[in-house]
Amino acid sequence: MKRILLFVVVWASLLSSCGDDEITRDPDSLGYQYYPLAVGNYWIYNVTENEYSRNKLEESTTYQSRERIDAIIEDQTGKEWYRVELSRRASANAGWVINGVKLISLSSSDLRVQENNQTVVQMVFPVKNGYSFVSNAFTNGGDPEQNAYYTYAQLGSVFSEAGKTYDKTLTVLQAETDTQIEYEQKFEVLASGIGPVNRTYKYRYFCDDSTGESCPYGEGYILTGSDKIEVLESSGKID
Repeated sequence: MKRILLFVVVWASLLSSCGDDEITRDPDSLGYQYYPLAVGNYWIYNVTENEYSRNKLEESTTYQSRERIDAIIEDQTGKEWYRVELSRRASANAGWVINGVKLISLSSSDLRVQENNQTVVQMVFPVKNGYSFVSNAFTNGGDPEQNAYYTYAQLGSVFSEAGKTYDKTLTVLQAETDTQIEYEQKFEVLASGIGPVNRTYKYRYFCDDSTGESCPYGEGYILTGSDKIEVLESSGKID
């Protein structure tokens, strides 16, 4: 009887170990496929920016942006970063103009983006629906009250936009406020094997005059606001 029990315990331990190893060896179970990184990868977006004032659309701008990984570099600590060249053009027929650079690092625990001397934790692994994590751990000065949280949502969902359908996506909710005075929505949709296919940011500051003398209070009257929506037009790899 003791030998049988010992066999069962050992066999259960082996099964458990094999399961853990499978998760470790399988990058898809961790979520790396939602942001594929390799030198030569590029993404082109159709971008719309809107500005609102006194409940009117004051300005609307459309253009294309491109992100292209052109190299892998090391920082002073030996950490590797993918160097991403940022470009912009007024239309599909215009020439690209380089307007910036950002860096992306990938480790077994997270994906970080560094731009304008600010480092943001864009993802943590493994991805889990409903999981929240601190995105500004490197810039909040260690003050928990200043923490900004990102949350995973709609893991594995189908996402359709601009005539394209992506069978397996992940939404990263980055900001969400909805009050009588202020509205903010920021999120990013990542498609398996492709990367970011949509980035949306919307902000509204509504009438804050409770007397109603200077503007209609409680009626969604926009004092100031802005939108920036980036929709993937194409992606691929340049050898």
